[in-house]
Amino acid sequence: MTSLAALFPWLITRLFHHRGIIGHQPFRGIGSLYFFDTLSSGIFGGALIISTALMICDSSPLEPTAIATFVTGILASVQNVLWVETYEQTSASQPLVVLCLVSAGFTIFIYANNMRTIVFVKRVVLLLLLVSLIAASTTYGLLKQKTITRHPVDDLVYKSRIEADRWLRHATVSTTLKLAVAEYKDRHHGRDPPQHFDKWFEFARQRKSVVIDRFDQIEKDVFPFWGMKQQKIRDGLEFLKSQPDIGIIEIAGGKATHNEPSDPSQKMILDDTVSMINTFAEHLPSMSIAINLEERPRVLVPWDDVHRYRMAGSKPGFQLLSGRLHRREILESADAVKLNPKAVDLPYVSAQKFRQLQALACPPGSPSRGGVHWDVRGFCSSCTLPHSKEQFLQDWEMSLDPCHQPDIFNLHDFHTTPHRFELYQDLLPLFSRSKTASFNDILLPLMRPDASLEDDGKALGIKSETVFWQGDSNVEALTHQSLHGSHRHRLVHLGNNASAGDEVPVLLGIGSGKDSRFRYEHTRIRDANSVMPFQFSLTRSAENCDDANCQLLQQEFGFEPPSRALDNRYIMLLDTADGPPPDLVRTLRSNSVPLLSTIFQEWYTERLMPWVHFIPIDFRFHGLHSTMAYFIGLKGRGSLNGREQLTEGRLEDAFWIAEQGRKWADKAMRREDMETYLFRQLLEWGRVIQDDRDELGFVLKD
Repeated sequence: MTSLAALFPWLITRLFHHRGIIGHQPFRGIGSLYFFDTLSSGIFGGALIISTALMICDSSPLEPTAIATFVTGILASVQNVLWVETYEQTSASQPLVVLCLVSAGFTIFIYANNMRTIVFVKRVVLLLLLVSLIAASTTYGLLKQKTITRHPVDDLVYKSRIEADRWLRHATVSTTLKLAVAEYKDRHHGRDPPQHFDKWFEFARQRKSVVIDRFDQIEKDVFPFWGMKQQKIRDGLEFLKSQPDIGIIEIAGGKATHNEPSDPSQKMILDDTVSMINTFAEHLPSMSIAINLEERPRVLVPWDDVHRYRMAGSKPGFQLLSGRLHRREILESADAVKLNPKAVDLPYVSAQKFRQLQALACPPGSPSRGGVHWDVRGFCSSCTLPHSKEQFLQDWEMSLDPCHQPDIFNLHDFHTTPHRFELYQDLLPLFSRSKTASFNDILLPLMRPDASLEDDGKALGIKSETVFWQGDSNVEALTHQSLHGSHRHRLVHLGNNASAGDEVPVLLGIGSGKDSRFRYEHTRIRDANSVMPFQFSLTRSAENCDDANCQLLQQEFGFEPPSRALDNRYIMLLDTADGPPPDLVRTLRSNSVPLLSTIFQEWYTERLMPWVHFIPIDFRFHGLHSTMAYFIGLKGRGSLNGREQLTEGRLEDAFWIAEQGRKWADKAMRREDMETYLFRQLLEWGRVIQDDRDELGFVLKD
């Protein structure tokens, strides 16, 4: 009864909550898992309330309160002991002292209140357990290795080199058309390649593409549409044709044209895309494609809906009739999700509603699905653990997924500023330049008219050793939350405006040469900055600064005149509020070392390897000082924590990353590679939208 009593108010709240989301249908995102979770949570909560009430009746309200305080204190202390000598807990003394104080306080409490049993555990047994726990924790804290013999970044660079070589081998398996067809079928569960695959293969060979077999991003983007009926895809396209800031490219008779938008910058993008398509349009079926001409992605579908489409599309339907019949049943179930494309009917979606919609795009049970991380002052170690090795970003692909890191909604401009463009919650065939992992836009290689860096050919060795970032203050899009949580503001604050008491764990060297070791030490940020060549600043594009937010930024950070980024050896690349850094490709080609911090994906994202083509930086910046200390070195730069630092920099690794990034950009991220990617993508898309798509395919003649 208690669980049912908890279930009904929750459902009412949930339905009201969904109605508060613009354009969102009430029951979307609510499935059997939600009912199960709510029922089980109600049972657990009811049992807890009843048990606590019975305990209070037999004793007093102090006892359950003391027990709860004791349990949480013990768990937190033990966790901190396990973290000893990591960047989160650099000393064993603090958690051990807390553990002893919590144990002593609870012992005094149970004797003062004459508690002979604590939740069916005898007092003497509990005391013995506490003594054993303190002894084990003390032994563990004292015996745990105090220093690290091999720097984690050294290990990451080495393993990433191996992984990059492995990725390239898998991407270039096919040297003949026969091998390419076999490889395609192996990667796509027996499905034949699309029609004119031989023409694409020859096209790729002519353009000397180093990537022949790995186009995972295309498969991820297109795959859900295999579970949607073709007519619904066409209906979605017709809807998009009536929407603002959508470019339409028509391909017919071996030629591509577009709908001539009035905005010159938008027309430039479509002109360039049409120019690329016309190099291979004769091999494409007639089709229309809708292109998002805004920077922000716009198709944000609840996970439940996308999952149904993927399940429908994953059923075998290409060879066996029984398979086709079963697939049709699943497909009809997926299409029961009513396609009623609806755009936001207000000028923008508030940041709060935007975060709610993004949470629904995560699978049930994921941390972000449960809500926004509430502790905005504390560091969320559980959010970084899946994709990090200590302080350093290890799994870049996983780091782009927001579903395991709910704190992201408070720490990035994309999430803390309103979404000012139309946002669609049905699966629509919209192509975009970039997106986050939550969105369902189809990534398309588009030109970047806003990229500003020019390669001056200056060698890395003669460039300034500065770690440089400069970005526009973007005062027009500021909100109260973005002022305090913006990733760009946090970087400038970290480098220029840290408070006197702010500290950061830094992996510092002990000794030098072959005897050098490393240990995490809490260091005042101001002291750490004094030995780092950071140069972070904001510029202002607006003519005046009358707005209160602008004045606050000016007072806190100041505004600097624009500087040349390429004069510096290390260049930080941060996202804007709407999309990824526009200058990544040019920075890769510039002989500077890119430090990339992003949550966005582009068509070439799967081709870039962290620690090989760029240095990855988590947007929380908690490992920035330790990362740069590895490459730049601290020897001769002054003292930290009362001693001179003797660690020499690994400049050769920085030079190697800069060289690898430059070579790879000139080899796999050229305009010819954009054309090859686009050709392959439109062949796949052209088949998906055909009524007889299950029968279409390229079959190699013997």
